[in-house]
Amino acid sequence: MIVYLNGQFLDSDQATVSIWDGGYLYGDGIFTTLRLYCGVPLDLPAHWGRLREQARALELPLPLEFPELENAIASLAARSGRRQADGRIRITISRGGSMENPLPLRDLEKIPPTILITLAPLPEDLPDLQSRGIPVITLGAFFSRGNVPELKTLNTLPSILAQRMAAAAGCPEAILTGPEGILLEGAASNLFLVSSGNLLTPATGAGFLAGLTREKVLNLAKEMGIEVRQKKLDGRHLEAACEVFVVGSVREVVPVVTVDGRTVGDGTPGPVTRKFQHEYRQMIAGLLGN
Repeated sequence: MIVYLNGQFLDSDQATVSIWDGGYLYGDGIFTTLRLYCGVPLDLPAHWGRLREQARALELPLPLEFPELENAIASLAARSGRRQADGRIRITISRGGSMENPLPLRDLEKIPPTILITLAPLPEDLPDLQSRGIPVITLGAFFSRGNVPELKTLNTLPSILAQRMAAAAGCPEAILTGPEGILLEGAASNLFLVSSGNLLTPATGAGFLAGLTREKVLNLAKEMGIEVRQKKLDGRHLEAACEVFVVGSVREVVPVVTVDGRTVGDGTPGPVTRKFQHEYRQMIAGLLGN
């Protein structure tokens, strides 16, 4: 695999990061993940804008400008043989460091960051997950994002542990809850419920990261004339829902057919979820000019 690392294109076997890098030592950094469609990165300006905002919040310098980022991704796609293909892009920006200053606390803007861009194929099972739906488990507040949920930092251990717990239970995703069982998000997705003809989703500010795909689904709902209620949700709402689905940049819209072994609806992807899958793909086709 070819990767972009600090201005160079390298084979992944040859790409190395300093042992003093803040991302490696402390999880001091940020990242974003997005889809490549037919060689085109979806919503790159929005992902870059979020990275810039979060970098400012962490006093993390960004020496890369947007045109350079565009060129880097286009070149990476070409070098990876994915100029006209789909894929999964991850942009990781971590704090640099040195043996003399392994835990930088001052003059952070003077420390060159590590910038890594990778491009991988989509998961082979993605079409099946989208078609059949997935089982999920719910997990407690221990697995939530913590004190800075609005930042997509490299401190992802709770999410990783949640995904491992889900995998051990035979589930591709876990639904995370907060204090008093408040519904938050998936370990790697945002959550939507369909109940009594309404679309429900946890309200922002509850302690989760509101993703860019979530925003797209909310806009689609408005265009489709579906009422959306962003509110405090808990397990009772989850049990009462006739449809459940999760969304993310890579997986798009994925139906949830069982929760903790309990069947959602009739155990198959529901009509509202299918409609959102269709409209989402139509939106993508429109953005790509197809």
